[in-house]
Amino acid sequence: MPAGKPDFPARYYAVVERLTNADRACAVAAAAAHDFNDELTIIVNSASKSILKLEPGHPARPYLADIQSAVQRCVWKASGLLTYTARHGARPVSACMERVVTEVEQ
Repeated sequence: MPAGKPDFPARYYAVVERLTNADRACAVAAAAAHDFNDELTIIVNSASKSILKLEPGHPARPYLADIQSAVQRCVWKASGLLTYTARHGARPVSACMERVVTEVEQ
């Protein structure tokens, strides 16, 4: 992480706190949930591929299965957030979260 920059997830919360318009807050939440889903997809795919490459009795397999389960729980939570924001009229837009956060912080 570059020096002087706060932790990015913490920046999401700071942005949401500073927004007074509920529609914009929903849009930020939806964008964050999409970003998290993208990252979770990478994690679950990596764990799945690793499990397939390991021998059936390998000691790492249970840990990888735990990772898959944890990721699935996170996916359900992110999906719930996306459903909530969709019900409140947030329209998905193509945007770079880093740029959105930076613009709102200015």
